[in-house]
Amino acid sequence: MIKTRKLQSLLKRFRLVVQALPAVIAVLILRYVLQEIFDIGEVATFSEVGSVITGVTLILGFMLGGVLTDYKESEKLPASVAVALAGFRSTAHSGLLAKDLDVSIINARISKVANAIAGRFVGTNSEDEMWNSLSDFPALIVDLEKAGMASHYVGRLMVLNGELNGTLNRISVIRNTSFVQSGYVLMSLLVLVLQGTLAIVSFPSSIMSWIAPSVLSLAYAYLWLLVRDLDNPFGHSENEGKGSGADVDITPLLNVVRALNS
Repeated sequence: MIKTRKLQSLLKRFRLVVQALPAVIAVLILRYVLQEIFDIGEVATFSEVGSVITGVTLILGFMLGGVLTDYKESEKLPASVAVALAGFRSTAHSGLLAKDLDVSIINARISKVANAIAGRFVGTNSEDEMWNSLSDFPALIVDLEKAGMASHYVGRLMVLNGELNGTLNRISVIRNTSFVQSGYVLMSLLVLVLQGTLAIVSFPSSIMSWIAPSVLSLAYAYLWLLVRDLDNPFGHSENEGKGSGADVDITPLLNVVRALNS
């Protein structure tokens, strides 16, 4: 089991490299066709296309910096959800025990909500199903207040429910919103132009005329894919449920859900 997980983790890390290989192959094939079949020589030197490379690098850097800002925030959100869920249950239990009430009456309801939230992360639930399930928490708080729970416990539960809703809303925004759509258009266009340019640019030696275009094509195709991958750090349900190496770690949330179920 451990070896399988390590292998899956390794495959996730190299997934973008594999996806970038078709771009490299396309550039090399186009370069071969132009030079060997149509006898079209290399029409530009590497120094002459430096401005194109600079432009592509700048837009990729801008887009990468933007998505990384949301990504760094996203790394903290699953743990925040986990803390809110665990805090909700512990507070509810404490409030019931203080009144010598049976805590088992709320376990199933809290576990149902937790499972719906975890299911949204891994793709087994829709977003609507998650929110519909989460709507039971306010009803649960009302029921606990009617059962005689002290007001300070009720107040704390309301705060935790608000924090949980705020965090999940932020996750939904990050998942559903792409970073600067017009920036993606320009980035894609410039990367495409660069890939085409690599098929006609000349290099000092015959060996470098094939190695350099391969390396540059791979690097820029990989960066283009990386920006798009980082833009959704909650893509755990994508790629046939395997996710990607850019997905944030949701282990704290899954651990809490597992504990709530037990």
